[in-house]
Amino acid sequence: MLATALAGHRAKSAPATAAEFYRGKTVRILVGSPPGGGYDVYARLVAPALAAKLGATVLVENKDGNGGLAALAALLVRPADGLTLMSGSAEAAILSQMLARPGATWDVTRLNWLARMAAAPKLWFVGQAARYPSIAAAGAANPLTWSATGPADDISDVQAVISHVLGLKSKIVVGYRGSGDMSLAVIRNEVDAGLLSADSALPHLDSIRPLALFGARRWAHLPDVPTLSEAAVLSADKTWIMDLRQRIGAAQRALVAAPDVPPDRIEHLRGVFADILTDAAVIDTGAKTNREIDFMSGADLQRDVGELMRSAGPRLPEFRRILLDTYF
Repeated sequence: MLATALAGHRAKSAPATAAEFYRGKTVRILVGSPPGGGYDVYARLVAPALAAKLGATVLVENKDGNGGLAALAALLVRPADGLTLMSGSAEAAILSQMLARPGATWDVTRLNWLARMAAAPKLWFVGQAARYPSIAAAGAANPLTWSATGPADDISDVQAVISHVLGLKSKIVVGYRGSGDMSLAVIRNEVDAGLLSADSALPHLDSIRPLALFGARRWAHLPDVPTLSEAAVLSADKTWIMDLRQRIGAAQRALVAAPDVPPDRIEHLRGVFADILTDAAVIDTGAKTNREIDFMSGADLQRDVGELMRSAGPRLPEFRRILLDTYF
């Protein structure tokens, strides 16, 4: 009888499977931007399906600030149990570590990457009544002002790259709260130019004038807008920085969990997000609001982030100087 009782006790105290762990729990998705921004929209797009797949309650928490990195900082101080996730900018996290930004205490190679949701190119745009309404005109500006939230926020750094490769006399104005505020600054001519993820810029198309896409290829929603490489003659000795920044951009809108979350829960979450982000109903829902899914698995994203961090080293001092010290 004692042996039977002990066996029963061991069975009751045995660890739950990852799927059993999540049932009935509350899962929080931290978002590093205000409500209505691109990361927020994608988090809310996947939240109902995630709740259904996990059998859990899923809440979206907006933790905007520090160029989108306040959410990552919050993730790292929450318990590493897999109940807090982040929908945020993989670009900003990678850049802040590469650039050794103050407060960037994380190691992106140790974060648990769960999935990439989307990877739209960046769009360089101006207002309908812009002082410098073309790329050629921008070259004559002194200065050409841009709106951004802060240094290395995955917006200002691309503005710096564009300015470097085209030789623009740019001044990046920081302190805007998010994509909506940055767009309005351009529309109202508070600044001369703006840059957003192209899917975040689409709602403003009636009030802005697209100039070029920062990406390797044209985008289906804006087929007549050229890439920067198509729109301007680029100096061969400067294209390295575009190539590096575009590689960073490939990670873009990602879902991530903290280091030290139990591996079985990470694998379970990766499988759940793979199911969600390849589900026709979810893809169709996103497409209706021009939020297209461009899924990459967590394992592939983990590998790519690691390779990127290893390969970027030799030119990081020059990269830091251009992105942080030249246009602010």
